[in-house]
Amino acid sequence: MVNVILALLSLLIVIIVGRLAVRFWWYGRPQRLAQQPAPANADDSAVTLFIPGYAGNRFSFGGMLRRFVIAGIANKSLVVLIDRHNHLRVSGQLDSYRPMVQLIFANPRAAVRQQADGVLAVVKYLMTHEHVQTMNLVAHSMGGVVLFQYLTGAAKRVNLPEVRRVVTIGAPFNDHEVGINTHPIENHPLTAAGPTQTTPVYNYFLRTLQRLPNTISYLNIAGNIGDAAQSDGAVAVNSALSLRFLLPTTRTQYQEFIVHGKNARHSRLHENYDVDRRIAQFLYPQLGTEKNA
Repeated sequence: MVNVILALLSLLIVIIVGRLAVRFWWYGRPQRLAQQPAPANADDSAVTLFIPGYAGNRFSFGGMLRRFVIAGIANKSLVVLIDRHNHLRVSGQLDSYRPMVQLIFANPRAAVRQQADGVLAVVKYLMTHEHVQTMNLVAHSMGGVVLFQYLTGAAKRVNLPEVRRVVTIGAPFNDHEVGINTHPIENHPLTAAGPTQTTPVYNYFLRTLQRLPNTISYLNIAGNIGDAAQSDGAVAVNSALSLRFLLPTTRTQYQEFIVHGKNARHSRLHENYDVDRRIAQFLYPQLGTEKNA
């Protein structure tokens, strides 16, 4: 009997490891749509970069990008590995129709500024080698801080691709620590004028984000698992939504979406189908009309 149980456990382990190996392979490679429609508008032509959070890897956005490809929404055109010196290893080819680019940092625990420099290296590569003119940015957790660090630097430069749409998911815009999870969770209430207390990260962006062009549209996603801190288990809703006070934009250009329940946990937000749906509709507003056509 013991031998049978051990054999079953061994088989179960082999199955689990095998499935993880398959996912590891799929999540780190380009995947293209079976049919390649021609771009019908600027949203179809824009390149979308996906930036992982602290300690992120190919699993961070690998599942979401694969689901987008399977659903026929967009192409996972490129996978870009950014090494410790911000040199790039690029896999795949850029599609003309809804190209998505997965960023993976060889040092996923690097500081915000270093990762932002890595994003800039990717953007310069796309501009030089692929002649990219318009792009979107999607980021999870600390990746959202990296994203805006890139944007504040890009605002000082000329001839970089235009950023059309920005998505942030569970990003700590009013935390003292934006990478490593800390306890207790920082939860500073929001008033009509902003947070009751602010952190250096918030104050930095309060000074710098006013440089951004007022043509960018934003979707800001937060998770609430219903805990005492009203958080996703790592980032408080109030910290994520404090972004609304930092942007030089109108209400029509800024959207918020709060996910509730157990699948609103910080590490599950990019595996949440409601998050998938909202991001896809935000990046490609014509999706509803396509399905009805």
